[in-house]
Amino acid sequence: MTDEPILKVTRESLASGTIMKMANERNDGAVDIASEDELYASRRRLVPDDADCSDIWIFGYGSLIFNPVVDYVEQAQARIFGNHRRFCLWTRLGRGSPDCPGLVLALDRGGSCAGIGFRLNPKNAIDELDLLWRREMITMAYRARWLTLHTPQGRKRGIGFVARPDRPNYAAPMPIEDEAGVIAAASGFIGPCREYLFDTVEALRAYGISDPHLENLTQHVKQRLASDGGVG
Repeated sequence: MTDEPILKVTRESLASGTIMKMANERNDGAVDIASEDELYASRRRLVPDDADCSDIWIFGYGSLIFNPVVDYVEQAQARIFGNHRRFCLWTRLGRGSPDCPGLVLALDRGGSCAGIGFRLNPKNAIDELDLLWRREMITMAYRARWLTLHTPQGRKRGIGFVARPDRPNYAAPMPIEDEAGVIAAASGFIGPCREYLFDTVEALRAYGISDPHLENLTQHVKQRLASDGGVG
């Protein structure tokens, strides 16, 4: 577990480039970090600069639920089909380190996922998407895709961040004991991996969303921390 100061993910730390700067400083060369030009090009391929931004939604399934950061004008519970939430991305930066990688959530193939949809403010949606790309696409570990969000207000078209099995940081399914061990041990410059799990579960509970695997995983992580003498 690292003792370095924690940098919070905020609008300022993203817009100023501080997050990207710290990621580059801590990169041992094993992670490909996108340039500003690559981030903009990626966003433009999905949402051109001249796109109609009156009804753009973002699908939150992890940290976007408890720390959305973006400027939004509406939110709703939403479910997507064809993907499920899973700790399926290794992270050597952010919630892990080169010598002790962590795991973060992504949408993996199969099943369904309940989360929160956020409709971006149409007045500055493109700027908000660029901010979001600086947060989610810095290592291009995700594939940004249009998804169908099923909400109480009907179907909405939203952007979700899906795992890329072709990338080296994709994590295959593992026994829950191994998953818990990784999450209990790893930490990075934006915080401990365990905090990411606990905050996600707490946010899901606050919205009345049940995720049995994450609930079970939380108990395993707390047990591991207790047995190791860590903080539960």
